[in-house]
Amino acid sequence: MRKLFLSINYARVWIGTLATAMAMNMQYAARGWYVYDINQLNSDLAWVLMAFTLPQIFLSLPGGVLADRIAKRTIIVVAHALNAVATTIVGLLILGNRIELSHFILFGIVNGSILALSFPARQAIVPHVVRQDVVFSALALSATAVNISRVGGPALAGLLIHWLAPGDHSNELAVGIVFLVIASLYLLASLISLTITVPGKATDTSHETSLKRDLYEVAEFLVHKRIVFSLVLLSVFAYMFGHTLNAFIPAFTESVLHGSAREYGFLLATLGIGSIVGSFTVVWASDLRRQGLWLIGLQITWGALIFSFGFTSWMWLAFVLSGLIGWFAGAAMALNRSLLQSHVRTSLLGRVMSIDMMAHGMMPFSALPLGILADAVGIDFSLSVAGGLLVLTIAFAVFGVGAHRSITK
Repeated sequence: MRKLFLSINYARVWIGTLATAMAMNMQYAARGWYVYDINQLNSDLAWVLMAFTLPQIFLSLPGGVLADRIAKRTIIVVAHALNAVATTIVGLLILGNRIELSHFILFGIVNGSILALSFPARQAIVPHVVRQDVVFSALALSATAVNISRVGGPALAGLLIHWLAPGDHSNELAVGIVFLVIASLYLLASLISLTITVPGKATDTSHETSLKRDLYEVAEFLVHKRIVFSLVLLSVFAYMFGHTLNAFIPAFTESVLHGSAREYGFLLATLGIGSIVGSFTVVWASDLRRQGLWLIGLQITWGALIFSFGFTSWMWLAFVLSGLIGWFAGAAMALNRSLLQSHVRTSLLGRVMSIDMMAHGMMPFSALPLGILADAVGIDFSLSVAGGLLVLTIAFAVFGVGAHRSITK
C-alpha cells in the first residue's frame, strides 16, 4: 500500500477523492437532517434522493463517453469547481432563511448531473497514474477514501449542527455554515486535482469514432463479457436496496431511536467506520481466491443485517448493527468495483464505470416506494423490507440469472 503513495499523482488523486467524498457525505447528512425537519415526511427524503440520483441514469453514459474522449483531469477539475459554486449558493439560501424543499430538489438535480458526468473520469484516471500490477489494489484503496469520508463527513456535519444549534437542530445558521464548509472542500478538491501532472488522455482512436459507435461498443462488450454484466447487476441491487438505508437514517434516528443530530452523525459515522474496515479488508486480501463467491455472500449478509436493523429500537444495538452493515457494504462494493475494473480494458473503462454509476441512479425506484411505505406503516418496517429485498434480489441473480457462474470462474 505504501508503494501506491510513492506515486505523487496517485496521492493527489486519492486526496482529491477524499476531499470531494467528504463534501458529498457532509452534504448528504446535513441535507437529510434539514429536509426531514421541514415536513417530518420520509417521502420528502425520497424525493430529494431521486433528484440527486435520477440524472445519473441519463447522464452517466455520456459521462463515460466524455471520460474516454477528453482529458480526465480537466473533467474532474471543472466538476469540483461547479459543485463548489452550487453548494455555496445553497448555503447562502439557507443562511438567508430563503430555502425551500423545491430548492433542495433543484440543486439535487444539479449536483447529481455534475457527479454523473465526472464520476467515470475520476474512476478511470486511476490506471493512468499507477503501474499495471497494482491497479487492483489502487482501485480498492481509492474506495477506502470514500469510506473514510463516510466516517468523518456525517460525524463532522452532525457535530457542527449539534454544536451551533443546541435545542434547534434545523437552525439555518448551523446548516448554512455546514454547506459553506462543504463548498470549501469541493474547491480544495478542484485545486488539488489541478496539480495532477498526468492528464489521463483519451486513447488515440476514441476521438475518431462517433458517439453512436462508442455506445454500441460498450453495449457489445457488456453482452459478450458475462462477468461484467453480472457484476453490474449485483451493483444495481446493492444500490437499490442496500444503500437506500442511508437516505432514511434521519427519520429512523428521530422517530425510532429518539436521537438528536449528534446521534445521527455518529450513526452514519459508525456505518463509515465499518465501510473503511471492509474496504481495507479487500485491499489486504487482494489475492483471495473465489472472490465472486465472497461477493455474493457479503451482499446476502448485508441484506440480512439491514433486515435486523429495522427491528431495533435500542441506540447501542443500532450502533453495533450499523457498524456491521458498513463492514459488509464496504467490502462488497470495494470488491465489486475492483473486480469490475480489473476485467475492463483501459479504452472502455470510462464508459463501463458510467454503467456502474447508472446503477447508483436506480436508487429512487426503491427509495420512493419505501418512503411512502414508511409514512404509512413506519420507517422500521420499511427498512426491514429493504433488507429482505436485497437478499431476495441477490438470490434471484444467483438462481434466476446464474450470475455466480461467471463471477466465480
